[in-house]
Amino acid sequence: MSQLSTYFPLKNKVALVTGAARGMALQIACALSAAGARLAILDVLEREGRVIAKLLDNGRAQAKFWRLDVSDDGAVRRVVDAVELHFGRIDILVNSAGVDADNPTARGLPLRHWERAMQLNVHGSILCSKHVLAAMERAGGGSIVNVLSLCNMDDERQEAADHVAKAALRMANLNAMKYAARNVRVNFIHPSLVRPPVLAAAMRERGDLPQVLSDRAELEMLGGSGSATDVAAAILYLVSDASRFVSGNELVIDAGYGRH
Repeated sequence: MSQLSTYFPLKNKVALVTGAARGMALQIACALSAAGARLAILDVLEREGRVIAKLLDNGRAQAKFWRLDVSDDGAVRRVVDAVELHFGRIDILVNSAGVDADNPTARGLPLRHWERAMQLNVHGSILCSKHVLAAMERAGGGSIVNVLSLCNMDDERQEAADHVAKAALRMANLNAMKYAARNVRVNFIHPSLVRPPVLAAAMRERGDLPQVLSDRAELEMLGGSGSATDVAAAILYLVSDASRFVSGNELVIDAGYGRH
């Protein structure tokens, strides 16, 4: 990742990453930090978030943790204000907080699970985007990246609530032209089928882990499995000046899986 940072430097940039206390979002935060960005680590997991912020900060005032439930409008506004006050600006927002992949399928899904998935994956991303706009304008512009779900590209494979919610976000936020007038770019990432521990555990509980891994083996068109680092590298490109003329795009990182 250090080599990537030389291609897409983020020195003097301030980035907010939601859900950054673990998983793919943590890898994204580490990539942005390695490229020189100062980091606001946002998550409901306070203990883990503070540990990550301390590690990335390294005594250089480069990272700080704020506890945040992205579905709480008032909390989002307060935290965004606090981040701008602390760092002096906001340039980057990565909306990566969301429901874990072990949600039940839509068949028989309890209403409270459905509502929570929509609150976190749709409302949360929209609220965070709404509240960073003014700060990004004051900074001269910015970049927002929404981390979507691979499965909403191929809805016959899964029908879990988080994938439906991410698909709704995809529709709700396709207004990048409005943001462009403020010099704010908005793009979308569809991650590969990386295999974080929470996903593997969920599939193992449901008894379909071997089948999923077998399916993936047939679809590994580029000779290997994707990783969270691959996703982080793509986001590093989208938030850097290297993509200054890229907005309203959906970048699929799946080795061709979604078009198989």
